[in-house]
Amino acid sequence: MRLGGALLWGNTIEGDQLFLVPHENGSWTVSAFRRGWADWYDSDLCFSDWFHLALTGGTATDWLAEWEPLPHPIEVAD
Repeated sequence: MRLGGALLWGNTIEGDQLFLVPHENGSWTVSAFRRGWADWYDSDLCFSDWFHLALTGGTATDWLAEWEPLPHPIEVAD
């Protein structure tokens, strides 16, 4: 069961808004308002699992930008 309220924590390059949604058991899941579709995406994953999958290309979505697989190379700037 969801508790009332959500925390806006980010936006995608396409203008989608990312929210953390609290639950009675103390977990936080990710929801997103997908601007291009004008609808909501609700994940059952806790934030840390969702974020890890998002950064490693493990999410199966067509709306979230894909990141290069880890590890990312380090470049030294002059």
